[in-house]
Amino acid sequence: MATIDRFQILKESELKILEHWFENEDTRRRMDGMLPLDAWYERVKEDENDSIIMAYDGQLPAGMVVIEFVEERAYIGLIVNPLYRLQGYGKRILQKLLNDPDFNSVREWAASIEEDNRISLACFQAAGFTLEETEPDEDGFLTLILRS
Repeated sequence: MATIDRFQILKESELKILEHWFENEDTRRRMDGMLPLDAWYERVKEDENDSIIMAYDGQLPAGMVVIEFVEERAYIGLIVNPLYRLQGYGKRILQKLLNDPDFNSVREWAASIEEDNRISLACFQAAGFTLEETEPDEDGFLTLILRS
Protein backbone atom coordinates (compact mmCIF):
# COMPACT_ATOMS: atom_id res chain seq x y z
CA MET A 1 0.00 0.00 0.00
CA ALA A 2 1.20 3.50 -0.82
CA THR A 3 2.30 5.36 2.29
CA ILE A 4 4.17 8.57 2.85
CA ASP A 5 5.82 8.71 6.21
CA ARG A 6 7.95 11.82 5.89
CA PHE A 7 8.81 14.91 3.95
CA GLN A 8 12.18 16.59 3.83
CA ILE A 9 13.51 19.66 2.08
CA LEU A 10 15.20 18.59 -1.15
CA LYS A 11 18.96 18.35 -0.73
CA GLU A 12 21.37 19.02 -3.56
CA SER A 13 22.56 15.41 -3.35
CA GLU A 14 19.00 14.27 -4.16
CA LEU A 15 19.18 15.90 -7.60
CA LYS A 16 20.71 12.60 -8.77
CA ILE A 17 17.40 10.93 -7.89
CA LEU A 18 15.49 13.52 -9.90
CA GLU A 19 17.88 13.12 -12.84
CA HIS A 20 16.96 9.46 -12.90
CA TRP A 21 13.24 10.32 -12.86
CA PHE A 22 13.79 12.65 -15.82
CA GLU A 23 14.98 9.67 -17.87
CA ASN A 24 11.26 8.86 -18.04
CA GLU A 25 9.88 10.38 -21.25
CA ASP A 26 6.62 11.57 -19.68
CA THR A 27 8.39 13.29 -16.78
CA ARG A 28 10.87 14.96 -19.12
CA ARG A 29 8.15 16.15 -21.52
CA ARG A 30 5.83 17.52 -18.85
CA MET A 31 8.42 19.03 -16.51
CA ASP A 32 11.05 20.21 -19.00
CA GLY A 33 10.91 23.71 -17.51
CA MET A 34 12.98 22.32 -14.63
CA LEU A 35 15.86 21.39 -16.93
CA PRO A 36 18.74 21.65 -16.45
CA LEU A 37 18.05 20.51 -12.88
CA ASP A 38 21.14 22.04 -11.29
CA ALA A 39 20.31 25.53 -12.63
CA TRP A 40 16.65 25.14 -11.60
CA TYR A 41 17.67 24.01 -8.11
CA GLU A 42 20.05 26.95 -7.63
CA ARG A 43 17.29 29.37 -8.62
CA VAL A 44 14.47 27.97 -6.47
CA LYS A 45 16.46 27.10 -3.35
CA GLU A 46 17.33 30.78 -2.94
CA ASP A 47 13.74 31.98 -3.38
CA GLU A 48 12.04 32.36 -0.01
CA ASN A 49 8.64 31.93 -1.72
CA ASP A 50 9.51 28.44 -2.99
CA SER A 51 9.70 25.11 -1.20
CA ILE A 52 10.99 21.88 -2.71
CA ILE A 53 10.10 18.78 -0.75
CA MET A 54 10.91 15.11 -1.21
CA ALA A 55 8.30 12.62 -0.05
CA TYR A 56 9.48 9.26 1.29
CA ASP A 57 7.91 5.87 1.82
CA GLY A 58 10.44 4.53 4.30
CA GLN A 59 13.80 4.97 2.59
CA LEU A 60 12.26 5.05 -0.89
CA PRO A 61 11.86 8.46 -2.56
CA ALA A 62 8.25 8.36 -3.73
CA GLY A 63 7.82 11.87 -5.08
CA MET A 64 8.83 15.50 -5.13
CA VAL A 65 6.66 18.56 -4.56
CA VAL A 66 7.41 22.12 -5.59
CA ILE A 67 5.39 24.83 -3.88
CA GLU A 68 5.45 28.50 -4.81
CA PHE A 69 3.77 30.77 -2.27
CA VAL A 70 2.07 33.90 -3.62
CA GLU A 71 0.21 35.74 -0.85
CA GLU A 72 -2.36 33.24 0.52
CA ARG A 73 -2.24 31.00 -2.55
CA ALA A 74 0.21 28.16 -3.01
CA TYR A 75 0.95 26.82 -6.48
CA ILE A 76 1.87 23.17 -6.33
CA GLY A 77 3.68 20.88 -8.74
CA LEU A 78 4.11 17.16 -8.17
CA ILE A 79 6.36 14.51 -9.66
CA VAL A 80 5.77 10.92 -8.60
CA ASN A 81 8.71 8.55 -8.90
CA PRO A 82 8.08 6.84 -12.27
CA LEU A 83 8.47 3.42 -10.60
CA TYR A 84 5.54 4.19 -8.28
CA ARG A 85 3.04 5.74 -10.67
CA LEU A 86 -0.54 4.49 -10.68
CA GLN A 87 -0.15 3.06 -7.18
CA GLY A 88 -1.77 5.88 -5.18
CA TYR A 89 1.42 7.69 -4.20
CA GLY A 90 0.44 11.00 -5.78
CA LYS A 91 -2.82 11.13 -3.86
CA ARG A 92 -1.08 10.11 -0.60
CA ILE A 93 1.60 12.78 -1.05
CA LEU A 94 -1.05 15.45 -1.62
CA GLN A 95 -3.18 14.29 1.33
CA LYS A 96 -0.23 14.30 3.73
CA LEU A 97 0.96 17.68 2.49
CA LEU A 98 -2.47 19.29 2.72
CA ASN A 99 -2.80 18.08 6.33
CA ASP A 100 0.70 19.16 7.35
CA PRO A 101 0.54 21.83 10.10
CA ASP A 102 3.39 23.73 8.40
CA PHE A 103 0.95 24.65 5.63
CA ASN A 104 -2.09 25.64 7.72
CA SER A 105 -1.76 29.26 6.60
CA VAL A 106 -2.42 28.36 2.97
CA ARG A 107 -5.98 29.34 2.14
CA GLU A 108 -5.91 28.27 -1.48
CA TRP A 109 -3.89 25.63 -3.31
CA ALA A 110 -3.61 25.75 -7.10
CA ALA A 111 -2.23 23.29 -9.62
CA SER A 112 -1.81 23.92 -13.35
CA ILE A 113 -1.97 20.65 -15.26
CA GLU A 114 -1.88 20.00 -18.99
CA GLU A 115 -5.31 19.13 -20.36
CA ASP A 116 -4.09 15.78 -21.73
CA ASN A 117 -2.47 14.72 -18.43
CA ARG A 118 -5.46 12.69 -17.29
CA ILE A 119 -3.52 10.82 -14.61
CA SER A 120 -2.41 14.02 -12.85
CA LEU A 121 -5.85 15.57 -13.21
CA ALA A 122 -7.44 12.49 -11.62
CA CYS A 123 -4.82 12.47 -8.85
CA PHE A 124 -5.45 16.09 -7.83
CA GLN A 125 -9.21 15.65 -8.09
CA ALA A 126 -9.02 12.56 -5.86
CA ALA A 127 -7.23 14.74 -3.30
CA GLY A 128 -10.11 17.25 -3.34
CA PHE A 129 -9.03 19.78 -6.00
CA THR A 130 -11.70 21.05 -8.40
CA LEU A 131 -11.43 22.62 -11.84
CA GLU A 132 -11.42 26.40 -11.77
CA GLU A 133 -12.43 26.60 -15.45
CA THR A 134 -13.59 23.85 -17.78
CA GLU A 135 -11.49 25.14 -20.69
CA PRO A 136 -7.68 25.14 -20.71
CA ASP A 137 -5.72 28.38 -20.82
CA GLU A 138 -3.83 29.52 -23.93
CA ASP A 139 -0.95 27.16 -23.05
CA GLY A 140 -3.20 24.10 -22.73
CA PHE A 141 -3.27 24.00 -18.91
CA LEU A 142 -6.23 23.49 -16.63
CA THR A 143 -6.14 25.05 -13.17
CA LEU A 144 -7.38 23.04 -10.22
CA ILE A 145 -8.09 24.72 -6.89
CA LEU A 146 -8.49 23.55 -3.31
CA ARG A 147 -9.68 26.10 -0.76
CA SER A 148 -9.37 25.54 2.96
